[in-house]
Amino acid sequence: MAAYGGTTTISGSSYGDLSKNDAFTIQKKMLPIAKRLLTFAKFAQKETKPQKQGLEIRHRRYERFPVVDTPIAEGVTPDFSSLEHTTMMHTLKQYGSYVNTTDVQLAAAADPVLKIISERQATQAGETIDFLSYKVFRAGTQVKYVGTSASARTDVDMTIGGVAPTVNDPTAGTQTLASLQTAIRALENNDAGKLKSKLKASVGISTEPIRESYIAICHPDLRQDIQQLPGFVAVEKYSDQSDAIEGEIGGVEGVRFITTTQAVPFKDAGDTNGAGAGAVSTGGSNNDVYPVLIFAEDAIGCATLGGMDSLRSKVVMPKPGPGDPLGQRGTVAWDTFYSCIILQDLWMYRLEVACTRLS
Repeated sequence: MAAYGGTTTISGSSYGDLSKNDAFTIQKKMLPIAKRLLTFAKFAQKETKPQKQGLEIRHRRYERFPVVDTPIAEGVTPDFSSLEHTTMMHTLKQYGSYVNTTDVQLAAAADPVLKIISERQATQAGETIDFLSYKVFRAGTQVKYVGTSASARTDVDMTIGGVAPTVNDPTAGTQTLASLQTAIRALENNDAGKLKSKLKASVGISTEPIRESYIAICHPDLRQDIQQLPGFVAVEKYSDQSDAIEGEIGGVEGVRFITTTQAVPFKDAGDTNGAGAGAVSTGGSNNDVYPVLIFAEDAIGCATLGGMDSLRSKVVMPKPGPGDPLGQRGTVAWDTFYSCIILQDLWMYRLEVACTRLS
């Protein structure tokens, strides 16, 4: 399997009719496309499972030593501290897809069919991994439902700024930072460290530094509501544009907001959406509920087989064979092994909010 910045260790037959060199050429083009779409994995602890060593992944979370508040008595050896850790396990699973091709399509098409398919599959792979991550991470236990008197998802009826949505007017009402500050306080009280690096978007497994911050990931629908938060600074106004993260819209209170379409809302899961109500509602009866996932350092982990975001391309050209005597059919496929896990629930927080409807 070829990995970002890694080596190929699976025999050539694993690539269909591709030689090892041709497989590398395709994968080197696919991988940067897929990686740019990996919003959640950029901020996760990375684990690489060597091939032929099973699919089980182990993460260790080492606990802090307690504060020492007792003076050492002369001539008396103090109690020792033990290095304690919690082991968390998850299992890699295989994901992939393929496209059927024909001899006529490949021979007669004016467009470079294999190139087009490979690029679209790279996008499919990146979005698949991102959505799988989102489904796991949105299940964290620290959550605030934003609403008039909200204690459950079914009560959500306010935006992230704590106001009832008004159609076409994200600026309506007195916006506050109360909900966001609740999340920040919870993270700080749990000694959750701010993120200092992210995965590079180029080929390779290396990271690059970012300005210390908590990272909030949400759906692009929330952009207009987030921009109304008091003190919000748009990414375009950052003094150092090189520090911007792909998909970032800006920040406030030490939290940087990044959007991805994979952070889909819970449709019609909120409070009743009455006549003339200003919140987005898929079915028109209840508000859609949008999760805003806020991460601290080392809150989440992800793993692949043979390399971070490893992605294998397989091409079978149309050729005569059993069931296809004229060699009319072929396939272009991709697969990957991936898994992710919440490493420390106390270092992530979820706000569930309504979204202003724009018509």
